[in-house]
Amino acid sequence: SSDVCSSDLKPGLRVDFDRYTSGQRFLGLKSFVLRNNTQDMTNLHERLSMQVFRRMGAEVSRETHAKMYVNDQYVGLFTIVESVDKDFLKKYLGEDSGYLYKYDYPSDGTPYYFEDRGSDGAAYVPLPFKPETNETDPRPEFVAQWVQAVNQSSTAAFQTSVGEFIDFDKFIRHVAVEVFIGDYDGFIGNYGINNFYVYRFNNQKRFHMIPWDKSEAFKADAGSSIFHNLNDVPDGQRNRLMIRILSYPELYAKYLDTLQAIANSVAQGNWLESEIQREYAQIRDAARADTQKPFSNDDFENAVQGLLAFRSEEHTSELQSPYVISYAVFC
Repeated sequence: SSDVCSSDLKPGLRVDFDRYTSGQRFLGLKSFVLRNNTQDMTNLHERLSMQVFRRMGAEVSRETHAKMYVNDQYVGLFTIVESVDKDFLKKYLGEDSGYLYKYDYPSDGTPYYFEDRGSDGAAYVPLPFKPETNETDPRPEFVAQWVQAVNQSSTAAFQTSVGEFIDFDKFIRHVAVEVFIGDYDGFIGNYGINNFYVYRFNNQKRFHMIPWDKSEAFKADAGSSIFHNLNDVPDGQRNRLMIRILSYPELYAKYLDTLQAIANSVAQGNWLESEIQREYAQIRDAARADTQKPFSNDDFENAVQGLLAFRSEEHTSELQSPYVISYAVFC
């Protein structure tokens, strides 16, 4: 079946091993995604991004590159992405009986900023939160309760009320990694929230974020603010959840400290640059031989050089003086 970001010449695909034989697995997988990387001239953004998430302790899909052949004919370089499904949930989160949703970007292009749409769960599920498990009984009321807690809780009650629905440390880590890797097509994206799964644990209110689709990572300018889409846009375009989080000094500090921890981690032993070079060496010949990619070999090589210029110091100026911008601007 087709995946997102497909093209006529080089479609993104999902491979289901149990489509015709129930319970069939390949190397323990029910399915995987073949990402075509047509929006990423380096072919590296996706895999590198998940590596950074993993370094910071997040549960993410395993990924690797692969050359695809159809009837012995080479048809291009792809990235194999482990599907976020019940097998994934059981392996990484320890259970699979809860409620998994994929954020489904509205087909009409109307961005969503986590604003309150009322208490009716139908305002949130199946769109934009598409149920991936328990489809016949997705319990949308818990999504509505989460959104309303974010928007309606008093200043004094916010951390307690919203803390029933998310682990603040893990949520801040998710956003901080996206910001660090320059991905503004994520939770605080340029077009509203996007590109994640969220899982509600069985018999709990608690939701857990799972990253997805990082083709737009590493595209932000190195000088982009760590508060982009938070303090440089009109109020109506500000992410309601992150804005409220940053209005608390201790959570604001946690965000900055997490960004610093990511910078320190990827700089250690020049890890990021080394990883780019390692993956580039793996894919270079296959990428150049891929005649289905919608860009030239020169584009590919230049894009990789641009990626190598991406450094862990990209936000250093703001992180060195983290409290210059008062948390009060997020109230």
